[in-house]
Amino acid sequence: MWLTVAYDHTSLFSLKNTNATSSGGKTNLVPTMYSVKLAIIDALYKLGENGEEHFNWIKELTIRFSPPQYAIINNSFIKILREPKEKQKKAFISSIAYREFVYFSGELKIALELSNLKDEQIELLKMALVHINYFGKKGSFVQFKGYKLLDEYELSDEFTWDLRDKRESFNSLVVFQHLDDIGEKAKFSNINTFDESKNKLGMDRILIPTAIPYVLKSSSRGYSYYHKSN
Repeated sequence: MWLTVAYDHTSLFSLKNTNATSSGGKTNLVPTMYSVKLAIIDALYKLGENGEEHFNWIKELTIRFSPPQYAIINNSFIKILREPKEKQKKAFISSIAYREFVYFSGELKIALELSNLKDEQIELLKMALVHINYFGKKGSFVQFKGYKLLDEYELSDEFTWDLRDKRESFNSLVVFQHLDDIGEKAKFSNINTFDESKNKLGMDRILIPTAIPYVLKSSSRGYSYYHKSN
């Protein structure tokens, strides 16, 4: 059984791919499993719950995405402040960086598998999903629209899939991106930004090659236009 929740993007979306550099920030086309799970934990804290107590079942959630119908990536060069490589009088120096921002038209749907969850965990999950208002970079706001239960084993082709999925059929008209997720052995301290524990890529944070149902329709120096392929 799956819980699907729908959101509308109310501003431009940007979530830098883990493989991107600080000066070349290519964006993902959808949020990542990692970012959704952290958003759920953050929402639980806002609801008065102890997010750390719920970390173990949240990190094991299977999450898939159905992206909006249309996506246009705007390629931009912006001014940023960064720390100098060598000591200088100023704490930061001005620099130029490449950034991508996505305009979406249509709903973003997120599917979460409920098979291994208890009833009270499902109710907490529903409450948390209502209180999420952005994914990715701060300012990438979303508006909650509603959720519904799908009593199905396999999601339709409108959702993302990865090579770990046991599917009878799949959509081959896709774009592959590496989306990050929380590793099986990760502890709460590894994902807590206020903790000194290091987050190790490949252990606490893993990259999953994910098929996103988009087809590139047109592109130029300034933009890329994608259409959903389902």
